Amino acid sequence: MKNILKNNFKALMILLGVMAVSSCVHDDNWDKPQVACQTENITTNATISDVLALSPTGEITQITTDMVFSGYVISSDEHGNFYTTLVLQDSPDNPTAGISIAVDKRDMYTEFPVGKKVYVKAKGLFVAKDHEVYKLGKAYTLTHGGVGIGRISPSQIPDILIPSCDAPVEIVPKDVDMTNFSENDINTLVRFTNVQFDQADLCSTYAYEGVSGVNKTIVDCVGRDIILRNSGYADFAGQKIPAGNGTIVAVLSKYNSDFQLYIRDTNDVQFTDARCDGTTAADYCAPPAEANATIADIKALSPNGNLTQITNDLVFDVTVTADDEFGNFYKKIYVQDATGGLQIGLNMRDLYRRGYKVGNKLRIKAQGLYIAKKYDEYVLGGIYNGGIGRITDDVDQDHLFVLDETADPVPELKDLTDFNLEDLGKLVKVTNVQFKYKDVGEQLAFSDSDNYPRHPKSANRILKDCNGDDVIVRTSGYALFADAHTPSGNGTVTGILGIYNGDYQIYIRNIQDFDLQQTRCNAEKLMESFGSVVKREPIDLSGWTNYTEAGSRPWLGGFYSNAVNHYAEMNAYQSGESINISWLVSPGIQVSGNSVLNFDTAKAYWKHDALSVWISTDFNGVDVAGATWQPLNARIATNSDPNHAWINSGDIDLSAYAGQTVYIAFKYVGGDNPNSTSTYRVDNVVVK
Repeated sequence: MKNILKNNFKALMILLGVMAVSSCVHDDNWDKPQVACQTENITTNATISDVLALSPTGEITQITTDMVFSGYVISSDEHGNFYTTLVLQDSPDNPTAGISIAVDKRDMYTEFPVGKKVYVKAKGLFVAKDHEVYKLGKAYTLTHGGVGIGRISPSQIPDILIPSCDAPVEIVPKDVDMTNFSENDINTLVRFTNVQFDQADLCSTYAYEGVSGVNKTIVDCVGRDIILRNSGYADFAGQKIPAGNGTIVAVLSKYNSDFQLYIRDTNDVQFTDARCDGTTAADYCAPPAEANATIADIKALSPNGNLTQITNDLVFDVTVTADDEFGNFYKKIYVQDATGGLQIGLNMRDLYRRGYKVGNKLRIKAQGLYIAKKYDEYVLGGIYNGGIGRITDDVDQDHLFVLDETADPVPELKDLTDFNLEDLGKLVKVTNVQFKYKDVGEQLAFSDSDNYPRHPKSANRILKDCNGDDVIVRTSGYALFADAHTPSGNGTVTGILGIYNGDYQIYIRNIQDFDLQQTRCNAEKLMESFGSVVKREPIDLSGWTNYTEAGSRPWLGGFYSNAVNHYAEMNAYQSGESINISWLVSPGIQVSGNSVLNFDTAKAYWKHDALSVWISTDFNGVDVAGATWQPLNARIATNSDPNHAWINSGDIDLSAYAGQTVYIAFKYVGGDNPNSTSTYRVDNVVVK
């Protein structure tokens, strides 16, 4: 046995030695397998210009002949500014044509680096203009009809795009200026000299991370310009753009009527010289050395709230307390310091991506800006039509400086009765509060996200404390959480305090500003706003019974977008049935000696009084017909009431049922004949 092991060990060592020796004859490129060159026998019979000529007006055209052409790669997806796109031009220098190829592949730069010659077998592909740029690819059906240029699938790439065996060559960009490039230069590599970023873009980043595309403006010394388009997914998106003057190399493209440039990476931008006016990078973006004022000092410049330009050299430090990341604030942020809160109007979107983000500290150079009250709330901004307006994109970098410091903003604890005008613009937290029962379960607002064009609706929801004092929670229909439903519990709510027409309002930043997980004070025994029903769908709520006694039509969910309000609805219109009897029965309710029932009803297209309300103590949760039901005397909408107007039932005394479990039923009786088709709606059912 020992000899066998010894011999095996010796054989193993010999084998390892052979492997080690044989490995030394190869080069150091361990990761790349050796692939036989595939291009020796490829013959081109066309040019990029020939391909473009197949679609002289840009109409989508299929290539049906064995057309083979070549080109040189000028794009690169290595740094993320190009995505599933390969751009070829017909020569390394002085090109006459270029084309963009849609390819469903990432990291193409590893196989198709800049300067690589690529052969394209074009038969079966389609060529067309896409927003005025020629593209080559597969055909796909557009959402709204028609055919567009789609991507070549990964499995087809080896048969269509064949890299040359030759090493990449240098691509010499074509020198152009703002006056002499043309349509013929699209999809080619160009170079502009003596250009710079527009002053409005200085101190900003190339793009905003996560945003598909951001435009920056390149200008020459007489103000002629062209767009530089950058992806928010590029690895340089968050880098600050250079403030100097110099040279930019980029792929020329177009979107509709606008020419655009796409850089491969920031090495394509060499702006190291002084700007056209002699200023340098050091003249921009640096904040003032220190603060010498507070928010209170700024507000004091306009004691009556009148529009006032700030002429003194005042600088103050603040912390951002609210931004536009979740959509409940539009073109504005809120800031505060130890002396108060303040709204700042900014005529831009995605402010949080620009550094104006909750927790970031800003140093604000106020001289030249304006301060005024709007709806009793102080706003710092620009001037617009003689009133307070927003700070524009070309001005903000001269006044608002993002510091390296961050701090979690601390809200001020407030009671609902403690608000005053000095609190406006502050981040506040109210405690021991809950939503009014009519608003519990309803959407905060309405995004209308399933429709195009959208018509979002903002909404007010009422927040109450345990003493009955209340405040409005205002939510925009554009908020990302607009369709979220209001919590049912008690707890705390944090947000910015505002005011409108004399009513205080709280604006939350995101849904995490609600912490309502405790038991409600003065808890209702039943509260149903029907906020989770689905429009025109049978009502299916936990504990509720939707029972059809005659006919086939059940109670349906209803929704009125203008009021952002859900409800239960029943009618017999066009039911095709001579009689429709439908019940909507509540869950069981444990009644006490002072319990009352309250609800709202509305009618439309009235033909008859179809609705009544009933109570039972022996309903088993299933057999509506087998239970004993007694009518309740309640105010229900009728012909004398306006259509669609909500009519309150008044408080219905349930003390006779104290100590018992009761069920409340809404019974609709009608039919598909001209006098029995009234529409009835029920909402806000509560037992206290």
